[in-house]
Amino acid sequence: MEHLLNVRLCERFGDAAEWAEVTTLTASHLRVVVSALGPEDAMTFLTAARRALDEEESRAGTIHLGFGAHLWTHLEDVPMGASPLARASAWDAMLTMHRLSVLDPDPGLGAHVDSALDACRLRLVPAAAGF
Repeated sequence: MEHLLNVRLCERFGDAAEWAEVTTLTASHLRVVVSALGPEDAMTFLTAARRALDEEESRAGTIHLGFGAHLWTHLEDVPMGASPLARASAWDAMLTMHRLSVLDPDPGLGAHVDSALDACRLRLVPAAAGF
């Protein structure tokens, strides 16, 4: 799975040796999410994170509870098979990635999450992806 994630990140951001610092740091946290949860639960979690990012963006300039609250709302009723420790690891990694993206907003957490989602989709359909 890590190979697919690296491939997707390199396709989107170029050679890893030339990544911006935020991409390098975010990539390591994405690996935590995917490794801890496995591809199916990671896809569910990352989809919720993407929705939370979209919601946060749509509410920019208004009073709202922020990314963590939006993520919690999108995950609240989602069944996942991962252990509580794995979910806690993914949660902390995502909040760290969000903080990194606030400190250095280019290219944006959404681009990183989208790359990880693509990798998870490929992992779940390996025959179609050629892996």
